[in-house]
Amino acid sequence: MQSPVIQNAPLPNVATVLVICAYPDDMESWCGGTLAHLVQQGADVSMALVAAGDTGSADRSVTPDDVAATRLAEPARANERLGLTDLRFLDERDGEVDDTLELGRKIVELIREVRPDVIFSHDPEHVWPPYITHRDHRIVGRAVLDAVYPMARDHLFFPAQVAAGLEPHIVSQVWMFSTSLPTTAIDITATLDLQIDARLEHASQTSDPAALRTNWRAHATAIGTVPARRSRDDQCGAAAGGRAAVAMAFPCKRIVRDG
Repeated sequence: MQSPVIQNAPLPNVATVLVICAYPDDMESWCGGTLAHLVQQGADVSMALVAAGDTGSADRSVTPDDVAATRLAEPARANERLGLTDLRFLDERDGEVDDTLELGRKIVELIREVRPDVIFSHDPEHVWPPYITHRDHRIVGRAVLDAVYPMARDHLFFPAQVAAGLEPHIVSQVWMFSTSLPTTAIDITATLDLQIDARLEHASQTSDPAALRTNWRAHATAIGTVPARRSRDDQCGAAAGGRAAVAMAFPCKRIVRDG
């Protein structure tokens, strides 16, 4: 199935953004340049990590706790590069994340506290790369969508939160990254270097920093020059056909809700 890609889409004019990722380095890998743009527009951007990535090491001399300690120290430096203001941890274990009511409760509590206009998270349905995407990515994306609608909106879900003063909240848009069916592309020419610098703060996950920088610039340029196609529900005003005017792009799937 081929996706209608919208090029030159405008960023949402919003005050508060929440990014919910499975692991440290997910945000920097997929949407760091777009978030940097939102920060520059004046948005307050927070991030939550569901798991610590504590099995993400080939070093047989370290334990999962060792890996977690290293990986959980890296996002703060990356966030500083991009201008993100807040970092939360939901304390799940790498590879053991399940779409449980408890995970839903944690995400709903986060949404009701932060009260974001827009959420960024993993696409759970049309994943990229297909077939081999980590299960925690898929599960987190699904849990986030379920939390957005209807759980965070409806007061009878987790009423103890409401009793404690966390009122229900409607999230107007969800932008889903690591998708094989993108509907929107954002020009990140001006912020790609910030995204790469933030990703390189995850030194434990980077074997060759120079190669990463070169490869990411080439990949972003390639995405930015694919033919543009107009979606039937295009609300971004992108022109049909031709080549994209952007030099480098972040592709995602955008979901807009009315209530």
